[in-house]
Amino acid sequence: MIYAEKPLIESKEGNLIFNVGESAMSNGSTATELLKQTPLVTTDPNGKILVRGKEPRILIDDKPVELTMQQMQDLLESMPGSNIEKIEVLTNPPPQYANEQGGVINIVTKKGKIGFSSRFNVSGGTRGEASSSINLNYRKQGFALNLNAGTGYNRFEGDGYSNRTNIYTDSSNQLNIQNSFLNKNYRPNFRLNMDYEYDKRNLFNMVAQLNENLFDNIAQNRYTNINRFNAVSRLSEREIATTGENRNSSINFTYTHKGKKPGEQLRIITAVNYGVVNNNRNFFQEFLTVEGLPSGTDSTQKQINHTINHGFQANLSYDKQLSNKKTSFSTGAAYYRTNSSVDLATEFFKKPEFIFQKVELLSNRFQFHQDVINIRASFKHIINAGFSISAGASLEQTNILFELFKENRSPYNRYFNFLPFANFNRNWQNKTNLSFSYRRTIRRPGINELNPAIDYADPYNIRYGNPELEPTLAHTFDLVAGKTKERFFFNIGTGFNLVENIFSQIRSLQGDGKTIVTWNNVSSRKDYEESGWGGLTISKKLRMNVSASYSYNVYGAFDKTIRKFRDGGSFTSNLNGNVTPTDVLTFTINGTFNRLANPQGTFRSNVHMNLGVQRKLLKKKIILTFNAIDPFVTQQNRLMTNGSNFILESVSLTQTRNFRLSISYVFSKTKTISRKPDLLKQLPKK
Repeated sequence: MIYAEKPLIESKEGNLIFNVGESAMSNGSTATELLKQTPLVTTDPNGKILVRGKEPRILIDDKPVELTMQQMQDLLESMPGSNIEKIEVLTNPPPQYANEQGGVINIVTKKGKIGFSSRFNVSGGTRGEASSSINLNYRKQGFALNLNAGTGYNRFEGDGYSNRTNIYTDSSNQLNIQNSFLNKNYRPNFRLNMDYEYDKRNLFNMVAQLNENLFDNIAQNRYTNINRFNAVSRLSEREIATTGENRNSSINFTYTHKGKKPGEQLRIITAVNYGVVNNNRNFFQEFLTVEGLPSGTDSTQKQINHTINHGFQANLSYDKQLSNKKTSFSTGAAYYRTNSSVDLATEFFKKPEFIFQKVELLSNRFQFHQDVINIRASFKHIINAGFSISAGASLEQTNILFELFKENRSPYNRYFNFLPFANFNRNWQNKTNLSFSYRRTIRRPGINELNPAIDYADPYNIRYGNPELEPTLAHTFDLVAGKTKERFFFNIGTGFNLVENIFSQIRSLQGDGKTIVTWNNVSSRKDYEESGWGGLTISKKLRMNVSASYSYNVYGAFDKTIRKFRDGGSFTSNLNGNVTPTDVLTFTINGTFNRLANPQGTFRSNVHMNLGVQRKLLKKKIILTFNAIDPFVTQQNRLMTNGSNFILESVSLTQTRNFRLSISYVFSKTKTISRKPDLLKQLPKK
């Protein structure tokens, strides 16, 4: 086994590779934390992963993951970073994912070495977090087995405020909210990966996975209504206690057949998943006098949500190189089925009878079904050395059905879309590359945007989804130029997106002083993008990487006039540095800053920082890692929203400052020969 150090960040044909194993931040971290440290990757206010401001397709070991947003967040939060080999950000994705709006993120897990090896990890932090995991690997001839199991505990607390000014025809008033929260999460997880090579042409893979999130959260809110005379008119306090569990399981089977001719391959991927969500929320609201004293009036309610999610997916792909050895053909089909059953019961406590009575108006029961059928075909032709062209298209049909039992109706929606794409790629011998691509992309609304169940956790800001939403389509044009040398690489990209029928979260003020937050399709938008990412090897022991992207959104005249939308820019940035004085000592630094625009305002987060040092002992069998997360400034998010008749400023502060110590023990029966990268060139070739 030959060991050679890899750079922390690599660039290949405009795509990024984050070699997690070379970072001093992988031990003790989760997949979510590592994604936030990956260049060009960020998260929105709801925790959704974005690449250059757009939602990507998430793959694990080249296999698509079809989960709801909450299931995906739980999966990534429970996946230990020590089990991840690398994270690939494919801004120019392969044909089967060419129509994904934000490209592709592929999380590649560690597969182990020949023979038997194991790794045990334990970590703890001053914020109140702790985790432990074990990884077992066995590989011999055509059989490989990888098992990961562990558990993690996280504790976050914070506070914040929001100030809203309501503007009416003849007057204005204010609503000020002060809040604090404490969230606790316990996340056990299990993953089994098995590979079997029947012969050189037939390979089988099976992945079974189970993860769970047991949560216990409590939030305190104080509501202050101020009238037009700048005097307190109403005052109340509300406590929200939330407990429950999210449990997700899945199993995946993959069959790969390699043809006799080079470049010929057939792959079949099938997967089923099943998830259960039990969410119990208890609300206690006490109404105070304007002086802040108890008035004797209060309200107690509870909301019980039981959700079952299950789905099935099947992917078929076939690739073949033609006899001229310059043209390759690719085709495939995919089917995704998603089902959700939601039972939401809201109950109000009646003091005289000392019982809880169901509130039908705030209760709901429905089922959600979605089918996505996709067929595609494409080709790639090499015109000459370093110059290639590829083009193709996919035809997609989406069926959405809601069964709203309470309303006795079943909204149904079906839409077809033709999604072409083309790519021109030019590489020169001096390692300069240039690519131009066009893609017709689609963004489909999910259960989170479509769910009509009312969320009244904040009685002054009512939230619910919209089952009538249509998908968002976009014409995407990207031009990327890059240069790679022995000591540096850089890429510059410029893009233009014509986005149609956008669905976006909209907040509107009602006459009673409450705001309604829901999802609506708006008209269109033009996006102008600029991005850059690069790396510099100052010496073999010191490497730096930086990335930044900026996009400016321009809305149509109708949205600006009627909905009062505003043009705005989004900026994301990431800085990574890696210092390796010796092959057993590593220092890593990471910093991010993000500012995201939405139709009604902006979301901004301050600088997030992670400093790590890793030391290997006893012939690299023991690995000690220390991380200082946000050591100077704790995480702060600021949201500014401007509606047609209100102005809202919200600030949240989360105690993310954390000093984490992780210890890993590696056991292996294989022999490892450590070589410097330049000595590899001296090895004899076959």
